[in-house]
Amino acid sequence: MARTTLEIDAELAAAQAGYPELAALTSPSATALHRLWRFVVATCAQMLEILWDRHRVDVDAIVARAAVGTPGWYADRAKEWQKDDGTLAVQPSGAIGYATLNPAARIITQATAKENAQTGKLFIKGAKAGTTAGTLAALSNAELVEVRGYFDRIRFAGTRLEVVSRDADRLQVSGIVYYDPLLDLTAVQAAVGTAARTYLAALDFDGQVYVSRFTDYLQAVAGVRDVAPLALAARVGTAAPLAFDRVYETAAGYIVLEDTPGAGLLDTLQFVPNGQ
Repeated sequence: MARTTLEIDAELAAAQAGYPELAALTSPSATALHRLWRFVVATCAQMLEILWDRHRVDVDAIVARAAVGTPGWYADRAKEWQKDDGTLAVQPSGAIGYATLNPAARIITQATAKENAQTGKLFIKGAKAGTTAGTLAALSNAELVEVRGYFDRIRFAGTRLEVVSRDADRLQVSGIVYYDPLLDLTAVQAAVGTAARTYLAALDFDGQVYVSRFTDYLQAVAGVRDVAPLALAARVGTAAPLAFDRVYETAAGYIVLEDTPGAGLLDTLQFVPNGQ
C-alpha cells in the first residue's frame, strides 16, 4: 500500500541525518531549498507507489480470471454452464466463455470436483434446484449431454473427466427412539422426521453423513428421552442399500430420507414410551 507523502518525507529526513556531509542542512524554514527538494522526491515516490498499487490490482484481477485447472476451478465452471447456449467460444481475453452472460440459463446450483489419485480421472458432480424450495435434483439426460459437451470444450488438454448428475441418495434408518409418554406420539414422530431432514439438508454438497451427528439431531428433539444405537444404510439409485457404521460419503452429492413405501423413517424407526 502506498505511503503518504509525509511518511516518505520523514524517512528521507531520517536517512539525511545519517550523512555527515549533509549536517549543515538544518534550516527549519518550509521553503528551504533542501526541504523543497526532499518534498519533491517524496511526492514523486508516492505517485510511483500509487501506480504500483494500481498495477497490482490489475494483475490480481487478471490472475483471478485465469484458468488454473484445479478441481475447484472445474466446479466453478460447472455452475457457469448455460443451458441451450451454443455461443461458447474463445473470448478476446483468451479464456473460453459465453458471448452473452445469461444467469437465468445457469441451472446448476451445486457442483464439486474431485480427482482420483489412482486413476488420475477428475470426477465432477452437479445438481440443479428441485421443484421444492431448498431441494436438489439431477439434470435430465439431455442437460447432462450438454454439460459434458461444455466440459469437452473448456477442459485442459489431457484431463480425463467424468461428469455425472444423479438422483439423491436415499438414507434408511432403523433403531429405537425412547420418548416421553406424556407427549403425543404423532407429534414426536413428526418432530423426529423434521430433525432428520434438517440434518441432511444442512450437509454441504458432496458431504458426508455421520451416524453420531445424525443421532445427535434426533436426541435434541423435545420429548425424546434417548436413542438406541441406530442402524443406517444408504442406497444409490436402484442398488441395494449399503450399511455403514460411522460415515457415508454421498454418491450423488446430496441425500434424502428413504421414500420407498414401507421403508420410510417411520416404518423402520420404533418409538417406545419411556417414563424415566
